[in-house]
Formats: sequence, structure tokens, C-alpha cells
Amino acid sequence: MSSARLRSVVITLLLWAYFIGVFVAGYWLVFLFAGTLRGQRGLAWALRSYTRGFLAALRLAIPRLRLEVPEQRELHLTRGTVVVCNHLSFLDPLLMLALVPRLITIVRPDIFRIPVFGWLLRGGGFLAPELFSKGQPWIDRVAQHLRRGGNLLIFPEGTRSRNGQLAPFKKGAFYLAKHLSAPILVLRIDGTERVLAPGRLTFDVGVERTIRLRQLALIGAADAAENTTLELTAEVRSMLKA
Repeated sequence: MSSARLRSVVITLLLWAYFIGVFVAGYWLVFLFAGTLRGQRGLAWALRSYTRGFLAALRLAIPRLRLEVPEQRELHLTRGTVVVCNHLSFLDPLLMLALVPRLITIVRPDIFRIPVFGWLLRGGGFLAPELFSKGQPWIDRVAQHLRRGGNLLIFPEGTRSRNGQLAPFKKGAFYLAKHLSAPILVLRIDGTERVLAPGRLTFDVGVERTIRLRQLALIGAADAAENTTLELTAEVRSMLKA
């Protein structure tokens, strides 16, 4: 094994040890107390702090990694919004959770089966895919979350891109925004796939990398209402493809 490969493996093990170890060693108590005192808001705060800690550890472990978020202040002020973004890496949702307050998203069923962590995600309002076959109640949950100032993250591609190209979009995010009269925040991520590529467990730590998160558009609820779901889907995909 080359020295570069060995360094990548060691740093990866340290980062995942941090990600899992901090939670197991006691951060789950922060989730517990925050959830007990403030319910979903408390859990959202604890999760955001947890993911921000992991990103800080990532930047410390990979000194040549740069994170550029020009509209970071605006992201911190986001409320009651459906957030859509392209999807390149496992790092994408962690980055979004760290930067956008009170964010919930759709989580794979196997994540919910992780002891304690999965239960906390459910308690924090995160959505399981099977909810979408159960009709109106889950939409009401999302509507209540948005009304209270929370945000919903959806990756319209549905999964990570394996080649960097934008995959066809699913219409759910745009249907929800129109149905619930919510604004749509369009974000673009670049560079996360160069740090942690789909299908790989190790981080690329050998060369200088830059992760960028940019705001492309904020489509107001009134503007979204003037277009059909299909038109909105095509418009946003065109923005992200440019």
C-alpha cells in the first residue's frame, strides 16, 4: 500500500471513529436532553451541532480542503422553505444539515434501523420513504413543520450521481412546494464527490480540494404557483444543469 493510500485509510478511520464515537461516547445524551426540553426543535439543534462538529473535524483532518459557501448567512436565515439540491456524495446531506437550520429530509429505511440514532431521527421529524404510500398524513406533517419555520431538504435526483451528470428529476419536491405554498430554495453543490466519491468508503486526502455550495435561486410561493409541477421541475433542473 502506498503512503498516500495509507494516509487516506488512516484519516478515514479517524473521521468515522469521530462520527460514530462522539455519538456513542455521550453526544446521544445531548440529543436526549435537547429533545426532552424542546422537542423537535431541540433535536434539530442537536443534530445541526453534531454535523457541524463533524465538518470541523473533516477540515482539520484534511487541511487542504476548502469550503466555500458565499451565501452562508442567508442559509442560516432560511425558514419554512423546500430546499432542493443536486446530489454527488454522502457528504451532501451532512453539509446541508450543518448549514441550514431545522432541516428534515427523507432518510433510507436502514438508517432508521440504527439503534438510538434512528430513533432520534424519527423523533426529529425525518421522513421514511414508506410514508409516501400512506396518503395525506405525512403531507400534513411536512406542512406543520414548514409552518413552524422548519425546512425540508429533497434531492430531486433521488440518489447520488455516479458520473457527476444530473440525473432525471422526481417531481415530489415541486408538487409539495406548490401544494403547501412554500418557497423553493435552489442550491448547487460542487466538489463533494472529489472528497468522498459514491461507492467509496475512504476520503481522498491527497490533493487540494474545494467544496462549494451556491444559491442559484429562491422561487417564491407566488411565483411557483404560476407554473405547473412539470414546469417547475424542468425550470429547476435547467438551473442546476447550466
